[in-house]
Amino acid sequence: MATSQSNKQHAHHHGCAHGEHGGHADNSGRRLGVALGIIAGFAIVEIIGGLLSGSLALLADAGHMVTDAAALALALSAQWLAKRPVSDRFPFGWKRAQVLAAFLNAMGLLAIVGFLLFEAFQRLGDPQPINAPLMLGVAVVGLAANIAAFLILHPNAADNVNVRGAMLHVAADIFGSVAAIISAFVILGTNSTIIDPILTLAVCALILRSAIPLLVETGAILMQAAPKSLAASEVKKLLKTSPLILDVHDCRAWQLTPGETMISLHAVIPMSADPDVVLRHIKDRLRDAYGITESTVQLETVDVVPLDRRPAENDCPDNIGVAE
Repeated sequence: MATSQSNKQHAHHHGCAHGEHGGHADNSGRRLGVALGIIAGFAIVEIIGGLLSGSLALLADAGHMVTDAAALALALSAQWLAKRPVSDRFPFGWKRAQVLAAFLNAMGLLAIVGFLLFEAFQRLGDPQPINAPLMLGVAVVGLAANIAAFLILHPNAADNVNVRGAMLHVAADIFGSVAAIISAFVILGTNSTIIDPILTLAVCALILRSAIPLLVETGAILMQAAPKSLAASEVKKLLKTSPLILDVHDCRAWQLTPGETMISLHAVIPMSADPDVVLRHIKDRLRDAYGITESTVQLETVDVVPLDRRPAENDCPDNIGVAE
């Protein structure tokens, strides 16, 4: 009996919860695909328009539209990759591919910003001629494309975090198109092109506002960092408030993807406690307090814990969750 109970208590217990796809999944996927086609297609048009008109502001806005296209592609790939089954080679599936892609995308955006900043400062000292009518026409169509993408995504934004994030990217790019339109009108009215590099700097700030947090967040996930909102000390404090748990150690949390947190820990329990009761209690607390639905918990009875790490004897209740 003792051997059976010891083996049962010392085994690793795994809990997994798989997210369900809501009824809007397919619809949101189609909307993401349509919005991606609009944004990516017009980004190419805007790049060509920027090169032909000589407008750096248009090129900067095109760079920001590339960030939108990347955000939409990542949101779309997240739904597709999440459906791929796990394997011996990839036990967590392919979900983290979106994190790697986002990290590389952020690095590419920083390179684009570096080029735009170099060109902008060059043009501040040496303004270049700009075809303002062509610039205005391209910018107006770009604004229409962004508004269309925003309206396509909006219906699914309330119940799909991927769509919501992509929609916010598109909303920010609307301001980039407005900046290019303002620049074109100023050039038409004053014949001065100095406004073009000035507004380019503003659009670069918009790109950096998206790229830097993306780089920091994805870099932390790839480095197996714990979420900022989850501290091991707080998890220990929460679990130790229960008389079923005497101590918690080796607590480690990490993210597979943004919003999908995993945790592993060792919990010391009374020798007479029922391991199944304690395990359910721990998993319920992790789910209710932190939304963690996948955890690995190793239960240890006081007899296998080193003497210097054992709790005081009067802290070991022997009538809680007693196994029959």
